[in-house]
Amino acid sequence: MFSFARFRGAILFLAPAFILEAQGTVPAKFAYVDSRFIVNGAPGTPIAQAILQRDGATAETQVKRMSDSLDALTAAFSKEQATLTGERRDARIKVINDRQGEYQQRYQSLQQQLQDREAEVMQPILDQIKLALEDIRVEMGLTMILDISQSGVLVAADKNLNISDRVLAKLRTMPVPMLAEKAAAPTKADAKAPVKAAPPVGAPVQTPAGIGRPGGVAPAAQVPEKTDSAKKADSLKVKRPDSTATKKPE
Repeated sequence: MFSFARFRGAILFLAPAFILEAQGTVPAKFAYVDSRFIVNGAPGTPIAQAILQRDGATAETQVKRMSDSLDALTAAFSKEQATLTGERRDARIKVINDRQGEYQQRYQSLQQQLQDREAEVMQPILDQIKLALEDIRVEMGLTMILDISQSGVLVAADKNLNISDRVLAKLRTMPVPMLAEKAAAPTKADAKAPVKAAPPVGAPVQTPAGIGRPGGVAPAAQVPEKTDSAKKADSLKVKRPDSTATKKPE
C-alpha cells in the first residue's frame, strides 16, 4: 500500500521574495488545503490505484511462491532428518538456511521496487496538483498556502480559507496526466490475472508529504504481509544438531 507517511511536511506555496518586498505594508493573504482530500479526489488517482494494485498482486504471487518453496524444504527435512547421516543432515540444513536468506533478500527487494513504482506512477498526479495550487495562489493573490493534513501545522483556522474544493475543481478542468502503465515483469500466469477494481475516490489515503513525492496510494501498493508460513520461515533458524542427536528445526 501506498505509504504517504514517509513524506510528512506542510505544503507551502510562497510568493517570490521580490513580490513580498514590493508589497510593503500590504497584509499577507493566506489559505489552506487538505492534501489528503485533494490526492484522493484527483482525477488520475483511481487509475493509479488500479495500476498499483496490479503490481502489488504480482508481488504477492512471488512472495507466496517463495514461502511455499521454503515450506516444502523444511517439511521434507523434518520428515527425513532421522534417517540422515551427520554430513547429509548438515548439508540439508545449509540449503534451508541459504534459501531462507535468499528469499528474505528478495522480499526486501520487492518492497523497494514497489515503493519506487509508487513514486513513478503518482508523480504526474502530484506535479499536476502543484501546478493547480500555484495557479490558484496567483489568481487569488495569496502569499502562502498551508496544508492542514499535517498534525501540528495549524491549531485553528477559518474554514472559509479552505480552498481544497477549489483546487479539485481546477484539477477537473485539466487533462488527466499520463501515468506509467508498465508493470514490473509479470510471469505468464500473472499476465493473465485480471486487474482488480480500484478503490472508490475518497477512500482513505495516508498523509502525504504535502504535495511532494509520495510513498504510494492506499491500499494498492504495499508488498503484501507475509503469510503465516512465510513468517514461520523467517523464524526458522535450523541449528546444527549436537553430536548424533536428532532435533527438529524450530
